[in-house]
Amino acid sequence: MAAAFSSVNVVLTNGGGLGGEMSFLNLWQEARGKILRKRYEGLMSRIDTADPTTKSACLGVVKSKFEFFDSRYASASSAERKLVLKHASKTVHHLSDAGDWPRALGLTIIMFNLQARHLPGDDAAVLKAATDALIKEANAYSEPHPLRKAG
Repeated sequence: MAAAFSSVNVVLTNGGGLGGEMSFLNLWQEARGKILRKRYEGLMSRIDTADPTTKSACLGVVKSKFEFFDSRYASASSAERKLVLKHASKTVHHLSDAGDWPRALGLTIIMFNLQARHLPGDDAAVLKAATDALIKEANAYSEPHPLRKAG
């Protein structure tokens, strides 16, 4: 499973600094949105086919960590955002290497959402809407309660 999830490790890093004209930067950002959307669509099959325990782990990460990352990312400078993404990428890598792909996927959904907010273009807008829906689902999701022992 970790091998199938290894593409996530690459998607979180935001690349190096780009100079030049704003139009070039805008084109680069739109292309980034398209890449993130395609990678998101590839990963969605994992959520769609997940058993309840796996889906719970994924949505649990989204529910418990989104607000933290959202506030940190929103108030960060461009350089700080890159550090947040770099740290998240390393965490996703460690989780997936350990076989904990549901939690890695939850963190990836958060990072896709945060990046899509700051990218222009239709692909970024579609990605943002899709991840917004998953975040909304996660916030409404109540984790299953373990059965209590009788007696």
